[in-house]
Amino acid sequence: MLSIACITALVSYDEYGISWDETTQRHTGDVSMNYVANKLFFSGNQDLLKYTDRDYGVAFELPLSVIEKVLSVLIGENRDTRSIYLTRHLLTHLFFLISAFFCFLLIEFLYKNKLLATIGFLLVVLHPRLYAHSFFNTKDIPFMSMLLICFYFNAVAFREKQSKYFILLGIGVGLLINLRIMGVMMLSLIPFFLMIDALKEKSYKINVKLGIIFISTVIATLYVTWPFLWVNPLENFVFALKNMVRFRWGGTVLFNGEFIKATELSWNYIPVWFTITTPIFYLISGLSGLVLLVVSFFKKPSVYLSNNKQRNNLFFLICFLSPVVIVIISHSVLYDGWRQMYFIYPAFVLLCIYGLNFFYERNMKKLIVIGFFITFVFIGFFMVKNHPFQHVYFNGFVDRKNPEFLRKHFELDYWGTSYKQSFEYILKHDRSPSINVSVQNAPGYDNAKMLTFKERNRINYVNIEKATYFITNYRGHPQGYEDIKQREWHSIKVGNNTINTIFKLR
Repeated sequence: MLSIACITALVSYDEYGISWDETTQRHTGDVSMNYVANKLFFSGNQDLLKYTDRDYGVAFELPLSVIEKVLSVLIGENRDTRSIYLTRHLLTHLFFLISAFFCFLLIEFLYKNKLLATIGFLLVVLHPRLYAHSFFNTKDIPFMSMLLICFYFNAVAFREKQSKYFILLGIGVGLLINLRIMGVMMLSLIPFFLMIDALKEKSYKINVKLGIIFISTVIATLYVTWPFLWVNPLENFVFALKNMVRFRWGGTVLFNGEFIKATELSWNYIPVWFTITTPIFYLISGLSGLVLLVVSFFKKPSVYLSNNKQRNNLFFLICFLSPVVIVIISHSVLYDGWRQMYFIYPAFVLLCIYGLNFFYERNMKKLIVIGFFITFVFIGFFMVKNHPFQHVYFNGFVDRKNPEFLRKHFELDYWGTSYKQSFEYILKHDRSPSINVSVQNAPGYDNAKMLTFKERNRINYVNIEKATYFITNYRGHPQGYEDIKQREWHSIKVGNNTINTIFKLR
């Protein structure tokens, strides 16, 4: 399965556009890389400490920047932006696939069942939104992926109770917190369960020792891999933590047909987005596992507090529910659907596997195989048909048949990756040496970087009054453009909803 997924990626990764935040994310990695390089050579560069996004972890962006620099030296300093972003997309996706493989290993480790492990792998890879994001989202997907990897090392460490495994777990959690500070969830849960083990097993010495090793490794890893912490580590960490709770974004989001300030979202924002963008059979399976687990826990709580397979499922339940509860209680700033909460999905997959195992042990293997085979075929068909716009997936809980209903009620291609295909369409059908183009927002400029150098030089950005073509992804403007509607030249649709349109103005 992993090899098939890798081959698929190699033949298709160049079709995804640049997302809204990608150029900023790349710059964030570069700023930290320059800071590290200047520290090593004692040049005194302090740009990182003044940088707006200095509180962003760089456990993924910094290595990407280093790889980009190394390739530039090996291949040539004039390496084109297209090849740079293609490399980033491929590496981000491969990390996602590696984490899906760790999901397979974790399920096989817990249940000794390759069928369930394969289903778990496919539940990760064949989530349409996550799959597309795994190419161009270096914020949320790497964090989600690292969490899955930490789940695996957590299960192994608690079963083996050896220092080397808690060191590996500590490295993983340190990188996790660096990626997104919400990773402190793992930092609090693991010592908590070590404390329970100490009380239940009356083995204080070994559990305290492992706890110290784990926490020390987390702190060391976090400090070494996050240059922002090299000066005033505690103060800067608290600064980043506070910013995570109340992020500095005061824009509006389109939710259920209304524009709402990100600071004033209703409590159901994440539950609704999760529910309408996850395949229904996945939802049924995961919620079944959740209910079965909760019922079983209240019947025999001691079983789920002991150091065994079942406690891992309690761990997954906490990792799925607690972040949602936290963001609701703290009124955290959220936008762009539920992408900032993608990290709850791995725990949901593992709850799904818990439920499937319950039915598997009751001789319902054929039903499980048939149900998921049919589901994966339908989801796979959607993903192939709508490639590379799988991230605009909605399930049957919303009206997908009414033309433009989704566009007018929810964000679609909010990160603007579809601009790439619109540029390619214009360049293919207009042979002019210089083409005047106006775009609605930032991704319209960024996606030109995915064109070849020759193609990019044919694009001339102008204001709409002078433009031959106007391109929009409808973000912030879902109602359409009635004044130029008759000049619609080409549109990209997912189902009955338009995600990007080229208007030919003259």
